[in-house]
Amino acid sequence: MTSELNDDLVRTWVTGWARTHDFDVQHDGAVHSALRSDSTDQWEYIVYSPDQTDLRKVSSAVAKGPNRLLTVVVEPGQDSLDDPEGHGLRLISDEEKLMVVDMGIQDVEDPITPEGFTTEREDFEGWTLFTVRQGEHMAARGRLAVVGNHAILDRIYTNPDFRRQGLGTFVTRALTAIALERDVEEGLLVATEDGQELYEFLGWTLLGDVHMYGGPKASESESTHSQFDEIDD
Repeated sequence: MTSELNDDLVRTWVTGWARTHDFDVQHDGAVHSALRSDSTDQWEYIVYSPDQTDLRKVSSAVAKGPNRLLTVVVEPGQDSLDDPEGHGLRLISDEEKLMVVDMGIQDVEDPITPEGFTTEREDFEGWTLFTVRQGEHMAARGRLAVVGNHAILDRIYTNPDFRRQGLGTFVTRALTAIALERDVEEGLLVATEDGQELYEFLGWTLLGDVHMYGGPKASESESTHSQFDEIDD
């Protein structure tokens, strides 16, 4: 049995997500914020099903910077903002899903590395990077942070040259096995529309819809929370 969606779970996800991105994070009541870039003052504010008071507060904060973003997490199928333009915002993305899994029923054993590939685990302060390589090429990778008794999986990515070989499934299972080295009870992640089917196959269930808004100049290139990475090696 997994938890129901609430502000505490959103706060936990924000904390872990920001940690794997090395973002500064703040929590002000029901408004959670992460600084995506010092150079552009690009704050992202995340709220769960906000009331009008919190909505006015966070919309005002977003309006103070052209690159700032607002993410609203709501129950599946629920509307987030009835009139985003009335708050000076526009919808950037409404396809992501917050998902949850009961870690108690997950496999604790490390999955078998696919033939022809090698793996590398790097532990940083507060989070872990897991990478799959073929020779010198990065084939897939993902990140993990543990916050309390929750494991936050993030930035699970497969290089386009290595897709359709099961590497996304392999990385997810490997991160799960790493998380189970700790006393975790649930896993959280944000999935793109394309990734949702994979995670459902692995036992994850839909917890909430994730809607992102921004001002007129906000970049749509920032509209993905976790299912991306850069081919930098």
